[in-house]
Amino acid sequence: MTWPLLRAIFLRDVWQALRQPADLAWHALFFAVVAALFPLSLKPDADTLRLLAPGVLWVGALLAVLLASSRMFQDDLRSGWVDQWLLTCAATGTPLALLVAARLVAQWVLAAVPVLAVAPLLALQFGLGAWPLAVLMASLGLGTAVLVLITGVAAALAGGLRGAALLVMLIVLPLVAPAIIFGAMAVHHAVRGQPVGAELSLLGAMLAVALLVCPLLAAVGLRAAVEA
Repeated sequence: MTWPLLRAIFLRDVWQALRQPADLAWHALFFAVVAALFPLSLKPDADTLRLLAPGVLWVGALLAVLLASSRMFQDDLRSGWVDQWLLTCAATGTPLALLVAARLVAQWVLAAVPVLAVAPLLALQFGLGAWPLAVLMASLGLGTAVLVLITGVAAALAGGLRGAALLVMLIVLPLVAPAIIFGAMAVHHAVRGQPVGAELSLLGAMLAVALLVCPLLAAVGLRAAVEA
């Protein structure tokens, strides 16, 4: 019973998003515009662009994903969909954290994959080579997953409040600062030909902890929001 339920939640979220493709394209377009316009304010020096590329691409990608995820549970709480989740969990014995995890996976696919699809084109604009580009994609994949998980917790806690999107951003940005630092540092080291294993390992460790903790915390936040 659990697996079909999780698959149904995932497919529902993906199908609803695909019915409004403009929303999916908007966040990727935001990332592309930010990263494409930034070099126009600098002198056209290849070394300068390669030096600044990790920070620009990382910050732009995370802001785009954050904008796409900041209202993750708000509509579900208003429509009563979370109440249906609680009833389903009570009837089937499925932990609410598993349903939340399915929702978070769907959100990562919808928010991060379009951004990751645009990132290689923007990296070429900054003159990144094959190895720095591979490190960029790996670090963004890990970092955006961490961001979506942490944003899920903040969105669950603030979902029933006015101005929830702004509150979520204020909560999330300090928490994801280490991911930004390690991710950008990994790309910097790749550009300079230095080892990147330590930074990627730290991002992987952050993701592992977030996968274990964030669905549980988000489930607690959703229960509190429904009972409030």
